[in-house]
Amino acid sequence: MDFSREERLALLVISLVVVSGLGFIAWRNFSTPGVSEETLLVIQVDGAVNSPGIYRVKSGTRIFEALELAGGTKKDAQTEDMNLALPVYDGQRISIPSSTTTSLKDRAATPEVRSALQMVNVNTASQKELESLPGIGEVIAQRIIEYREQNGSFSRSEELLKVKGIGEKKLEAIKDLITF
Repeated sequence: MDFSREERLALLVISLVVVSGLGFIAWRNFSTPGVSEETLLVIQVDGAVNSPGIYRVKSGTRIFEALELAGGTKKDAQTEDMNLALPVYDGQRISIPSSTTTSLKDRAATPEVRSALQMVNVNTASQKELESLPGIGEVIAQRIIEYREQNGSFSRSEELLKVKGIGEKKLEAIKDLITF
């Protein structure tokens, strides 16, 4: 087939556009992380575990999985007050207390321990769950439920002061154990 000069030029331009487009698509897919790539987090696991250390884990890893990576817990590990199903976050330190260390509840003021405690969501908690909080009995738990049903969800701990029976002292005792 014989092509005229104009036809050859048009064919060349079309070929260049196609090759450039394919090259751009390949470059874009190569230079940006794909959806299948997962973010790696760096965490520290120490205390009553068999292999304490720094670990790289995938985003979405749970505390119990991090403990498995650290060789599991020792016999004297006290994890009963911890929510092992919580996801880990980048830079987190997971420190597992033992029966010979200070109890977890006594150490609850530290952020790394508080993140592993079983938090009570005051917007969704049952009466029984609310009663598990220090100083919250059957009557006050029922008042919290009634208050949220009438006024909507709590967004700050200070809003609990509007519930009859909860004062500054009681709020101080529970504020590190609740979430919204």
